[in-house]
Parts: sequence; structure tokens; C-alpha cells
Amino acid sequence: MITTVIAQVTSTPDGALEAAGWWARRFGGLPGVFWRLMIGVGAARLGFVVVPFLAFWLAFSQHYTPMQVGWVMTAFGTGWMIAMPLGGWLADRIGRRATITTTAIGAAGGYLILGGVHGLTATIAAAVLVGIGFDAYRPAIQSAVADTTTGTSRSQAMAVLYLTMNLSRLVACTLGGLLASGPGFRWLFIANAAANLLLAAVAWRVLPERASQPTHVPHSGSPVAASRMFFGFTAITLVFYTVHMQSMVALPVVLGHTGATPTVYGLLLALDPLVVAVVQVTAQQWLTRTPGLLVSGLGVAIVGTGLALTGLSPSVGWAAATIPIWVAGEVAFLTAAPAVIAGLAPAHQRGRYFGIWGATQGTAAVAAPLLATMAAGSDLLWIGGGLAGLAAAAACLALHHRHRTSHAAFAEGPAA
Repeated sequence: MITTVIAQVTSTPDGALEAAGWWARRFGGLPGVFWRLMIGVGAARLGFVVVPFLAFWLAFSQHYTPMQVGWVMTAFGTGWMIAMPLGGWLADRIGRRATITTTAIGAAGGYLILGGVHGLTATIAAAVLVGIGFDAYRPAIQSAVADTTTGTSRSQAMAVLYLTMNLSRLVACTLGGLLASGPGFRWLFIANAAANLLLAAVAWRVLPERASQPTHVPHSGSPVAASRMFFGFTAITLVFYTVHMQSMVALPVVLGHTGATPTVYGLLLALDPLVVAVVQVTAQQWLTRTPGLLVSGLGVAIVGTGLALTGLSPSVGWAAATIPIWVAGEVAFLTAAPAVIAGLAPAHQRGRYFGIWGATQGTAAVAAPLLATMAAGSDLLWIGGGLAGLAAAAACLALHHRHRTSHAAFAEGPAA
């Protein structure tokens, strides 16, 4: 519904967009196919309730030990690590529509299996399946967005994509806590499966049979320099996600021990997309017009230090007060980073580039539980995360300086 309203605002002629003022500056001028796709993405994220609650469900409903929770989350991350490059390769190979439809249907089946299995071994195997299906459609969606936009409009579109996902997640986290406390956790898996099926149906209806990804187009600037910057920024992103992933791996256990019930935990989770919406809507113009590497560096630094404050929470109230800090950093990084990648990627390989870059999420989903298990509840996990965030921020600044001094070309995007 939110995306439909925004689409109506942004479908006005260019002259009317100026009169529309505040809304037009943030949401104006984007193509209609983009908004129709956002309706599907927003609907899918309304069912995004399993993953944030997964560690909580394993620890307090399935009664697994912290080490066993780490094993299951590692299995999920292993599947996730495979999914993103696979989804990116499929997006370039068989098209955007077929990739989104296939992976969303596969994810729906994985959620139903995970919610119905019993025993640690079966749960680990099901977690791998869910990880493979989870978010595999994202490279195809990001590529479709990049295909239909350029320059500042691309940065704007990527920001709106991120905003749409988080507005829907705001509702999902609240409903997830209520479902977990009332009918039970199994309804989380059913809701997530239904939402993925809805995304598959929307993608099949909205996108053409062969999504309009461009054929080979020469990439401006130095391919070698762009490639080096791509892999450097991908490494920085891995650090960001490894630190940020502790909010889904280690933080639920910390909050559970401070007395948070599933309903309270759901409300705390809802702070994330709520802060995302507020920060992004108010700061979107600055985020999309400032060089992407500078915004990303600021974001990863805030995430590291802010999440350390939350991880050291002595109470639920302290957690609620500190969550908005690192969420603001999350907004900065994840608003700027996709447009940076879109600018670095050759047009005919956007799916692969987004897939490789997106694999950092899966890799982090493997690394984060292992680090949490090794730390065994120690405060060093959170202190180390804060230091890692600051180091990654310094690396972002170094890449930005290198870009400016060597004139390495970003084809399009906020760092252009």
C-alpha cells in the first residue's frame, strides 16, 4: 500500500513533480515498472519474520544450547553464501523474472520444511535449504533496478528499494512477535512461505519473460581499477555484515537473558526498520548525493560502535536506547553501497557483480556464529566488532582517496 501511494505521487508529469515538493525530490521520476516491482518486494517483506527470530526460536522454543544455535545459524549462512552468487549468475543467464520466481518458490518450501522438522541434524539440513533460498532473488531485483535507471536516479531507486523493504519489515517484526507469543512460532514459517509465493506471483506478472537486462556495453574508466575497487569494497562489506550479523546471532541471546519476551523482542526488532524509515526519509538527499564511499565509511563505523553499546546492554531499556544508533549506520551503508556496486559493474554482468558482493552476507552469516561461539558470551565479541567497524571505515576513506587521486572511473552512482 505504501509503494502504491508513492507510485501515484511519482507518476505525475515533470512539471507537477516540482510542485509536489518534498515527496517528489525523494521519490519522483522513477519508472513505473520499478514501482510495480516494489509492490511485490514490499509484500514479500511483510513475511520477513523467520530470520530475525531464528536464533530466538532455536534457543528458547527448541531449547538448543548456544553452541547448537551457532551450528544451525552457521548452516543457514552456508546456504546463504551459495545463494547470492547463484542468484546473480541466474539473473544474467536466465533473466530477472525467472530467477525471482524460481528462488522465491524454493524459499517458500524451505521455510515450511524448517518449521516442521525435529532434531538437530534435520534442523541443520533444513537451515541450509532455507539459506540457499533466502534472498537469492535480491541480485535479480537489484540488477532490474540498475537496468532501468542511471546516475542519481539509480541511487534514488536503490534507496527506495531499501526503504520499501524496511517499511514492510517494520510491520513484519511487530506481527512476528505477536504470532510467536500467541499462535506459536510455526505460524512464522507459514507466513514467510506465503509471502515468498506472493513475490513469485508478482514477479511473474510484472516483469517481462526475459527481463530487460542490457547486452554487452563497454564499461567506462579503467576496468582494472574498477575491479580492484570492487573487490576492496566487497571486503569492507564483509566486515560490515560480519559485525552487523551479530544483531541476529548473538544479540537475541543477550536480550533473552535480560528478560525480553518474544513480544518485547519483536518490538525491539521493529525499532530497526522504524529508524531506517525515519533516517532515510529525512536524510535521503544527502545520502544519495554524497560520495558513496564516504557514506559507507561513516555507516560501518557507526554500526560497529553502536552495536557494541547494544551488545553490552545491562537491560532491555538500555538496548532500546542504543539500537537506533547502529541502525542509523546501517541506513547509511546500505543506502550507498548498492549504487557503488552498480556503478562499478559492467552493464552485462550486473547480476554476477551483485551476486559476488551479496555473497558477503552469506559469508558473514557463517563467520558471525563461529565468532559468537568462540567468544562464548564474552564482551570481547562486541568490543572487537566496534574496532573492526572503525578499521573498515578507515579502509573506505582510503578507497575514496585512491579514487580521487587516480581518477578511477565510477560509471554511475553516488561516487561518480
